[in-house]
Amino acid sequence: MAELKTPVKGISRRSFLKTTAAVAGTAAVAGTTTVALAANDGTADVDEHEVVCVCGCNCQGNCSMVATVREGKMVNIRSNENLPYPSYERICMRGFSHANRMYDFNRVLYPMKRKTWSLEEPHVENRGTDEWERLSWDEAIQLVADTLTYNTENYGVRSNCVLVSAGNSFAAYGGLIAGLGFANAFGFQGLDVCLDYGDLVGIGEVTGSGWDFNQRNMAGDYRYAKTILIWDTNPPNSQPHSWHFCMEAKDAGANLVVIDPTYTIAAQQATKWVPIKPGTDPALGMAMLNAIIDNEWYDLDFMREKTCAPLLVREDNGHFLRATDFDEAGPAELPEYPFFGTLLLQGVKAGKVPTLEETAHYVVWDADKNAWGLINEVANPAMEGSFEVNGVKVTTAWSLFKEHMAACTPEWAEGITEVPADTIVELARMYAQDAPSTIYAGYHLYDNCEEMGMTWACLAALTGNIGKRGASIGHLGKSKPTINMAGLAFPAGLSGLNDELPWLHLPEVLETGKLKGEDFPVRLLYNIGANPVGSYAAQKKTIEEVLPQIPCIVTNDMEFSETCEYSDIVLPCAHYFEYDWIQASSHTPFLYMANKVADPIGEAKEDVEIFRAIAERMDNEAAKAFYAKSNEEMMRMVVDTEKGEPLGINLDNLKEKGVLADRDENWIHWEEQRWPTLSGRLEFYVENPGARIDIGKPIDKEFYHMPTYHTPFEAYDESEQHDKYPLYHYCERTRWHLHTQYNHAPVLRELDPEPYLRMNPVDAEARGIVEGDYVEAYNDRGHCVCKAKFDMGVRPGMVSSPKGWHRGAYVAGSYQELTCDHLNVLHMNTSFDDTLVEVRKYEGEVK
Repeated sequence: MAELKTPVKGISRRSFLKTTAAVAGTAAVAGTTTVALAANDGTADVDEHEVVCVCGCNCQGNCSMVATVREGKMVNIRSNENLPYPSYERICMRGFSHANRMYDFNRVLYPMKRKTWSLEEPHVENRGTDEWERLSWDEAIQLVADTLTYNTENYGVRSNCVLVSAGNSFAAYGGLIAGLGFANAFGFQGLDVCLDYGDLVGIGEVTGSGWDFNQRNMAGDYRYAKTILIWDTNPPNSQPHSWHFCMEAKDAGANLVVIDPTYTIAAQQATKWVPIKPGTDPALGMAMLNAIIDNEWYDLDFMREKTCAPLLVREDNGHFLRATDFDEAGPAELPEYPFFGTLLLQGVKAGKVPTLEETAHYVVWDADKNAWGLINEVANPAMEGSFEVNGVKVTTAWSLFKEHMAACTPEWAEGITEVPADTIVELARMYAQDAPSTIYAGYHLYDNCEEMGMTWACLAALTGNIGKRGASIGHLGKSKPTINMAGLAFPAGLSGLNDELPWLHLPEVLETGKLKGEDFPVRLLYNIGANPVGSYAAQKKTIEEVLPQIPCIVTNDMEFSETCEYSDIVLPCAHYFEYDWIQASSHTPFLYMANKVADPIGEAKEDVEIFRAIAERMDNEAAKAFYAKSNEEMMRMVVDTEKGEPLGINLDNLKEKGVLADRDENWIHWEEQRWPTLSGRLEFYVENPGARIDIGKPIDKEFYHMPTYHTPFEAYDESEQHDKYPLYHYCERTRWHLHTQYNHAPVLRELDPEPYLRMNPVDAEARGIVEGDYVEAYNDRGHCVCKAKFDMGVRPGMVSSPKGWHRGAYVAGSYQELTCDHLNVLHMNTSFDDTLVEVRKYEGEVK
């Protein structure tokens, strides 16, 4: 087809600010947050109706909404008042901006190819500056299919790597799940995003849930807590739909404590704010454990019955003693936590709780008989002590834990965290005794994040603040029990399924051509709802070193993201209001029918339609058979299940009612007080720790048996970088963005027009900076230039960048050039906040 007359070469700061300002002005003049369509004044025959839909982003709100459609266009939106549980009726500023986002100037309208790219001569050096050619869908699909086929035949099917994220619908049918199914259907190599998983690993080691987001009670249950620790998060910005539950608890007399270096909105509304030195939170949690042990504030009965406390740990191999160890075969070879190298299988594992019979072989010491016995047969197991069983020296897990935590005193932690020892003791008392208590966990984005998660879980295990009304830890509730996404996520089944390749490990794989010692060429990167250039750390390295080693980059997206700018083929993906899909994630107690609101703009298609078209051009009969199913047939695979039918959950009812409740409004996770560990108990001693994903690199198992403090990778006073870059830099989640989504919505840009660097006036004065100056934050990885914004709530010695801003909105560089992409071989999580910078006044030209 014809070449585009106005090639898209990325968005400059000037064009970004001018365009958003102009459109925002139009919205302001119109006096509405909707698209500029004339109101129905009753003088014309106007086609206007309402459609129930769902916000598809992964802020964890899943807000049900009602869109107004006029003359085929969405013009307004409001919250859905017709919910089974009205307490979940909410809408935020991002939700109100959907009409802006659907008709965004930055939407991708047509399939496009970079002008100088071809399979034979990719010219990767032209990415980011090349012109674009418009393609027909037929041309684009054939080009993608030909490239996938060529790579498969010449380099192996896994040379085609697929990166799936939640930039479109976070769905049970459609969006993210469709992308995962596409990779599985053909056997392509999946990539792990390495985002927000770190503390999940630590929590999952104790609860047995692996690194699944499968942890806390339903958000409505926060109302029943007597103590809530808001730790490492600012929910009024990041999760406003859940914050009101915390405020209801406060109004009822609960302790609402915010632990954060910054005086956030949550801190302003709390009963107590605990400012802490950034990155040192695990030390605070460990000292709380110490205080709980020292003051005997633990729940001994709960620990005896529900945790690993009485289990005996072998001195020789560090594993729990089992009666089967004395069989002829000897001790069994144990699986490593967290069991699987792909996220969806974590949820499968987290749903498998062993029975009492399956755990009957664990050995304890009978305190009454002074002899060993089996866990289900001993009424009074010893909680402390060392013993010998058939020549094997053992110690109770509780004794080992007490000994291990003895050095983590409040005074020790005060020296690290700068939180007074008395405050630490009071936090410990409050959490243990002013119960039930909930830890509202954020994402601890430092290299010691796994220890943060493990410490949170140990606090719950010692005090019994888990699996009860008002008592939970972690992030999201359990995966939906009535639906079955396996058929869509794994259309080719689990046989031959490979662990995902962590994004943080990709640079080494590209550099060496090896994965776990085997040849592993990467020939294609297919981004589906993913924006690695904009959302991932060390942006300059990604652009200049990582992506140039990949001959072909394909991106499905609704917006022309930074990743689109550095792609070779861009396919326009429909907004999640432009097709029918199903929302069934675990954040709320509902299943939702996300109805199509309006037709896609331009030539955009939903992801499933794109994959169906590619399958038709590929030589894979099984994949063709899968994609021969209609969209409705795929939806029925998810919703029409044996478990759902007794509850009236099926696609027909979902279509009729729009929203179905599948859980109690204040549902309690693990209420049965059994967990999916091997023992069925909370295991604050991890007998066989393992890496989140096996990439062939060993971990120090001895170090990870129990919470052990270690510093962040870079952001601590004694680090090699600190003399050069003395300011701690963190990325704050704001109410105006969701990762890199909503960047161009005019109503949001009117309220939040450009990026900034928040800093304390004390640090600014020392550098000759006045408010409103343009400043440059920099380190060895890169820089960014934007306005300085003074805030006394920012801790001296820290600076903050709002997360999500488009690279083009900065005068130069980007906040993501600053961030750290260190690979920790245990948790493999991106430690965005584990970053040091220096700041100086910018003397260059500002356009």
